[in-house]
Amino acid sequence: MARTPQRPVTLLWLGTMMLAALTGCAGQAADGPASAPAGASAPSSATASAPGSPSPSAAAPSPAAVPPPDHAFMLQAVDRVEDPVLTVTASGRIGTYPGGADTGDRERFVLSPLSPGATTYLLKTAVLRVGGEPWCVGVKGDQPYTMACDAADRDQRVTLPPGATAATYGLVLGQYDVEVGQDGKISLVRHRTGAKTVFRFIAAGTVGQWP
Repeated sequence: MARTPQRPVTLLWLGTMMLAALTGCAGQAADGPASAPAGASAPSSATASAPGSPSPSAAAPSPAAVPPPDHAFMLQAVDRVEDPVLTVTASGRIGTYPGGADTGDRERFVLSPLSPGATTYLLKTAVLRVGGEPWCVGVKGDQPYTMACDAADRDQRVTLPPGATAATYGLVLGQYDVEVGQDGKISLVRHRTGAKTVFRFIAAGTVGQWP
């Protein structure tokens, strides 16, 4: 009797083994590495600012402090040709001098408060002296002049109302605003709110024995 061929059985057995192997691989791939629990969240990045909330900003610059009595300075008129500074002329009148020029003792002043912590001052020469004493700026006629200091003289009292921009000040001498024209000439105008001329302090060293 002839033997029945075994090839189809063999092929069927091989196919079954390959299918089992593939099924096992597929299951292993599906399992893979352990995934994060369903309730866990991914690490968060830096917290963003809430919509509409203001972002931090640098503080606005503060106006320059009024110089203490032992600090000399020049008073420079703002927004004028040649950046003029106040000066004492040969006649003792207060005039202006180009700020970029070779300034010296005649352009240096100090403030002396009428009392500790006061905001009313005498404006004195920092270096210029008469008989060892500084001059003070006061009103003579319709012009500012240097003269012997007298705290009781209201026309020598100086106040410094803040200007519209930081670190600038009006200069009020007695009842008058000190104004500097575009030509550099000084005039006194009855004090009012919002003087046309404002000044800035330009540091000019210290004075050892302030007056």
